[in-house]
Amino acid sequence: MGLISKKNLKLAATEYAPMLVGLRLPGFIKIHLRYLFSNPFVWGVLFLAPFIIGLFTVSSFSRNVLKTNPSDWQVFLIVLFLIALAFYFAERNRTFRVIYVRAIPTMVIINGVFIYIFDVGSLFGGLVVFSVLALLPAWLLGRLSMGMGYRMLSNGADHSYRPGRDFYMDGQYDEALVHLERAAKRGHMKSLYLLGHAHEHGNGHDLDRIKAAWLYEKSAKKGYGKAQIAFESLSRSFSLEEKEAFRGDLAPSGINDLF
Repeated sequence: MGLISKKNLKLAATEYAPMLVGLRLPGFIKIHLRYLFSNPFVWGVLFLAPFIIGLFTVSSFSRNVLKTNPSDWQVFLIVLFLIALAFYFAERNRTFRVIYVRAIPTMVIINGVFIYIFDVGSLFGGLVVFSVLALLPAWLLGRLSMGMGYRMLSNGADHSYRPGRDFYMDGQYDEALVHLERAAKRGHMKSLYLLGHAHEHGNGHDLDRIKAAWLYEKSAKKGYGKAQIAFESLSRSFSLEEKEAFRGDLAPSGINDLF
């Protein structure tokens, strides 16, 4: 699946485009509260810092380059939507995750360049301001975003996923499933995917291709590309009986029905 697939674009639009008219604010708040409660400092680096920097950058770019004067609310909504959309893809795609965490210090430097060019008069004073307001914060935010921030995005801010994943990769399936099932019940997409893999291959569970497909599908609907690939591959190999069982009356209606 590509970096920004049609499925992920559709899911992102469903998740965040309605936020502009307030339809998905509860879901948006729930996502970021999960990150905030997991580690408020890292959440600030991943979301709050680029949001605030984005406000200054877009405002300065609009005023000095585009020669327009958008209202504060217009800038607020544009930046919020763009950062939220980028955050969505960073959670779900490794390549975009790398781009996102590297973009955070880059945004600081770009904002510093705008300040240096448009708002500072003297050369020496401009260099001092650029160093204090751009280079040092960019270095600090870069270290944090590309370290703890990348790891938190990869984990989906769920404390049970990483130990579960590590146990699973080491072949310690019983220990892995304890952690992964906890995270999956909270809707963690990567945990749902790994549990699907466990059922498909009989790792720590009896081999159950139908349940594996259900788990892959739940994960894919949350935007996880690897789950979508696994689901399509598995479902193509289904017999007629398996297809009927998958779509039958016993199909789970919610995540908790799978456990």
